[in-house]
Amino acid sequence: MFRRLAVSFGTAASIILVIASLVIMYEVHHHLMMFQEDVKSFGDTGALLHHFEQALLSSIIWTAAGSLVLVALISYFVAKKLSLPLVQMRRAAEKMAGGELAVRVETIGNDELNDLGQSLNELASQLQQQEEARKTLTADVAHELRTPLSTVKSHLEAIEDGVFELSVKRVSGLKEEIDRLIDIVEDLEQLTRMESPEFELNKEKVDIGYLLEKSAQSLHASFIRKNIEFSLESNVTQDVLADAKRVSQIIVNLLNNALKYTPPGGSVTAKAFDEVGSVVLMIKDSGIGIAQEDQEKIFDRFYRTEKSRNRKYGGSGIGLTIVKKLVDAHSGDIWIESEPGLGTTFYVRFYH
Repeated sequence: MFRRLAVSFGTAASIILVIASLVIMYEVHHHLMMFQEDVKSFGDTGALLHHFEQALLSSIIWTAAGSLVLVALISYFVAKKLSLPLVQMRRAAEKMAGGELAVRVETIGNDELNDLGQSLNELASQLQQQEEARKTLTADVAHELRTPLSTVKSHLEAIEDGVFELSVKRVSGLKEEIDRLIDIVEDLEQLTRMESPEFELNKEKVDIGYLLEKSAQSLHASFIRKNIEFSLESNVTQDVLADAKRVSQIIVNLLNNALKYTPPGGSVTAKAFDEVGSVVLMIKDSGIGIAQEDQEKIFDRFYRTEKSRNRKYGGSGIGLTIVKKLVDAHSGDIWIESEPGLGTTFYVRFYH
C-alpha cells in the first residue's frame, strides 16, 4: 500500500512537472523567435538570444530535476503518513480474521480514514458481542438439552435395572421431558428464522382486540384447569398495520407466560385499548413477579431469574425472546411493570 501511494504521488507530480517544463521551454523559444522577427532595429541579436535561451532552458532543466527529487521525497513521506492507518487497519482485520476480536485501531482526526477506522472498531465490537452471545447460547442450549435427556436416560436405566416399575405415571413423566425437548427445538427454529435476513412480516390492517379475543380462546381451558381467573377487555377502535399471525403469537406467548407463573387461585387480565397514534396490549398477572435487577434481562434467551425457575414452571426459556423479536420487527415497544410477589404486567405498543 505504501509503495503504491508513493509511486502514484511521484508519478503524478513528475508528469505535471515535465509537462510544465516542456510548455515553459516551448513558450520561451517561441517568444524569443517572435522578438527576433519583430524587432529588427536591434541589429544582429542572434548570438545574444541564443545564449539567453540556453540560460533559460538550463535553468528550467535544473529546476525541474531538483523539483523531481523534492517531489520524490515529499511523495515518500506523504505516502508513508497516509498509508500508516491503512496498514494498521489491514493488520487489525487480519487479527480479527484470526479470532482476535478484541483488537482496535487508533482513530485520530476527522476525515474519511478516521471514519473507516471507527467503522472497523464498531465491526470488531459487534463481532465480539456476537461471539460472546454465541458461546453463551451454545452453553445454554447444551444445558437445556442435557437436563431432560439425563432425566430420560436415568429413568430408562432405572426401569431397565428393575429399580422403577414401568407404569403410566412413569411413562407420562418421560413424555413430559420429551415434550420439553421438542418445545426447545421448535422455539430455537422459530428464533433462527426470525433472526435470518429472509424473515419478513406479512402486514395488513388488523384488529388487535379481535386477535386478543381469538388467541385467548385457545388457552381458556388451561386457565380453568389451573383455577386461574381470567378476564378480557377490548376497547380498540382503530386497526394497526401488522402481521396477524405474528401478533397472535405474541399474545399467546405472553398469556402462556402469565399462566405458568401465576399460582392456582390467582388472576390474569388481558386488555387492548387505544392511545394516541397506537394500540396498547396489556397482560397482567398476579404471579410471582420479577425483581428489578432481572427485568431488563428477561428477554434474553434462556435467562432465568433463578436456576430452578425453568424446572419448576416449565417452558423453553425462549418464549419472551421470541416476543421481543416480533415486537421489534413491528417497530413496536414492549415494557414491563413488576414487583416480586405482586405479579407482572406486560405492555406491548403497536403504532398505526
